[in-house]
Amino acid sequence: MFGFLRSPAVAVCLVGFGALFMFLGHKNAAKAAALNAHGKTAEAEITKLEWQEKKRSHEDSSYTAHIRFTTESGQEIRDEVGVPHELGRALRDKSAPAVMTVRYLPEDPHTLADVNKEDYSDAEKGVGRWMLFGGIAILVLRFFFSSKRSR
Repeated sequence: MFGFLRSPAVAVCLVGFGALFMFLGHKNAAKAAALNAHGKTAEAEITKLEWQEKKRSHEDSSYTAHIRFTTESGQEIRDEVGVPHELGRALRDKSAPAVMTVRYLPEDPHTLADVNKEDYSDAEKGVGRWMLFGGIAILVLRFFFSSKRSR
């Protein structure tokens, strides 16, 4: 049943994907920390809303808003940002105003996030750690058992 775990390719993939998830989690955590430390807030106008539907149920699954806002220095920024499901559905049904509050970095206004969106970087790092440790454990066990067999 778990014979596929004997393959070194599975262990290497776990280590690789674990390291990737840890890197992405760290990158997102650094971005979130910078936004929280010295990010500026602005009211952004939603110029366009896009969503994806699941193939079988035709339920909406993710929303992306095309936004426009002006920084404190007067620079107009146009960008895309992920929108929480509840806000996306309300915007699609036109039961909410087409504005949202974003936090951006003054030195890089295209680094931005919805003020109300949760930070998932800790979860990404946690999953990455488990995958990395699992892959290393499989490699160590494989090495341990293969060296016992060769004696």
